[in-house]
Amino acid sequence: MAEKKSIIEWIEAMPREVIYTIMLIVLIIPLIRPLGIPVPVSARIKEWHEFIQNLPEGSYVLVSIDYGAGTIPTFEPFMLATMHDLFSRPLKIVIMTTYADGPICYKSVMDKLKPEETYGKKYGEDYVFLGYIPGGETAMKAIGENLPKAVPMDFYRTPIDQIPMLKGITGAKDFAVVVTVTPSGDVSEGWIRQWVTPYGTPYLCCVLAMMEPTMMPYYQAGQCKALCTDAHAGEYEFLIGKPGEGIKKLDAFSLSLTVLAILIIIANILYFVLKAGGKK
Repeated sequence: MAEKKSIIEWIEAMPREVIYTIMLIVLIIPLIRPLGIPVPVSARIKEWHEFIQNLPEGSYVLVSIDYGAGTIPTFEPFMLATMHDLFSRPLKIVIMTTYADGPICYKSVMDKLKPEETYGKKYGEDYVFLGYIPGGETAMKAIGENLPKAVPMDFYRTPIDQIPMLKGITGAKDFAVVVTVTPSGDVSEGWIRQWVTPYGTPYLCCVLAMMEPTMMPYYQAGQCKALCTDAHAGEYEFLIGKPGEGIKKLDAFSLSLTVLAILIIIANILYFVLKAGGKK
């Protein structure tokens, strides 16, 4: 009859596949059902949120969805949280994109946001989608100078002069802020060159975490009123009470690190116990 192993011997002999399985389960559970682990909210996210909340009623906001379909998993959580924040306020929201596949991203966000059902907003009165505007920085400049001339109709081919909320809107000087979410340095800096510098339009920018150092000088100079990254999405969702994919990823990350730390502690305790017993 085989000798019964002690718990220490059992742990020592445990196959590494068991640890992999534990970590996999720990990662999957929060993605299926968020745990609601408290999230510390950074000053950057508070700045972004407070700027939106402090906009005067009826202010016009230009939101540029400046990322493509391939980066939806990366940027949509932050974009969706921003839309929730904006649509919760009595604002006029003009949405556009400088990416050819940006309309796909717009539809994905709006299908989840459901502005009519969730916030009672009406298309053409409270928000409008101009669609893809080609030209990159040239397009930004043209819209800032003369929006009706640069974009004569919206995405659904309705003439601009027939859209109630756009009557009297001429360009950058009519907007209280421009908001962009993008992985592109050309786009994030382009809005500064074409809107912030010539018109003084306040600017909120969300970029990839790796691009944060590039945009930091603009933020420190006050040209960018709030600077966030895709990694802030979970904090944003937690702050506004709209849990989504961002908070799920944060839960999975936090829980997996906790379990990993516990396993490391157990491994070290095991090492010293075995060493004390004369085992290597």
